[in-house]
Amino acid sequence: MGRIDPADRTAPPPEPSLYASRQKVYPRAVQGRVRRAKWAILALCLALYYLVPWLRWERGPGMPDQAVLADIANARLFLFWIEIWPQEIYFLTGLLVLGAIGLFAATALFGRVWCGFTCPQTVWTDLFMWVERKIEGDRNARMKLDAAPWSRAKLARKAAKHAAWLAIAAATGGAWIMYFQDAPTVTREILTGGASLETYFFFGLFTATTYVLAGWAREQVCTYMCPWPRFQAAMLDENSLVVSYRARRGEPRGKAKAEGIGDCVDCRACVHVCPTGIDIRDGQQLECIGCGLCIDACDDVMRKLGRPNGLVAFETLANLAASEAATAGRHPARCGRSAA
Repeated sequence: MGRIDPADRTAPPPEPSLYASRQKVYPRAVQGRVRRAKWAILALCLALYYLVPWLRWERGPGMPDQAVLADIANARLFLFWIEIWPQEIYFLTGLLVLGAIGLFAATALFGRVWCGFTCPQTVWTDLFMWVERKIEGDRNARMKLDAAPWSRAKLARKAAKHAAWLAIAAATGGAWIMYFQDAPTVTREILTGGASLETYFFFGLFTATTYVLAGWAREQVCTYMCPWPRFQAAMLDENSLVVSYRARRGEPRGKAKAEGIGDCVDCRACVHVCPTGIDIRDGQQLECIGCGLCIDACDDVMRKLGRPNGLVAFETLANLAASEAATAGRHPARCGRSAA
């Protein structure tokens, strides 16, 4: 029996890599009714978070006058006129259960409305991106800046951005501490160096996590770290309101003046504004947080082309299926021009 030449041996196929390097997302600014709603909700959420610890509530001598306070030293919780002791923890448990049921019900009816509008990761990432745009410019300017070689101007912009991020993160970490200690007192102690080691530790911890998660990790938190996208599918059905692309109206894609095409001109505006960098035209995806910014971007393009809004919209899968069935015999271009 002859020897086998090593060159004749077929090398085994390489194992597929389980790691994919991050493709940085550069979301573009967009204006519209969804964006305005997000700004209003963002402002409300931030105002509540930062201001609630400063609300005062008169409870009498020897009692804390902070309206919302978790008094760990004395094992009690104050919520305005309510005082909860450890043996009454079932009140807090009941509130948390009701909150969870409300979140599940909202998801079943309106999709990922929590993720897209009120999740702390979304709110603070939105704030950090707003600061980034103010300092470095919009999508194209940021891409150009990142690709440019290091210079004094680039270093100054990057330093200003990160300094602003750290200031916001520090305010966020400090505000969290204020829910557990008297706000005016702990603020003075932190600024004058009189706070305890534990206070400085948690202040630094929450500052660092805010800076990293909202400034650097961003969409990776929603895609890889958060468990919510993985089990929220069990709460959705064909009657849940989700961000959807009306493919029957939009396809086939093509240039605006071409004959026999749908309304989608493949401008990728919906992709450029997406904070997670996905294409909503590919259907429902785990990475989609349901923020609806692609709706504003697409509506803006449709208005410029003189076509109806709603190519991308909040819609149920049941309605999409019914629309496709009702227009099955019509040409896609006709469906696109007449769709509401």
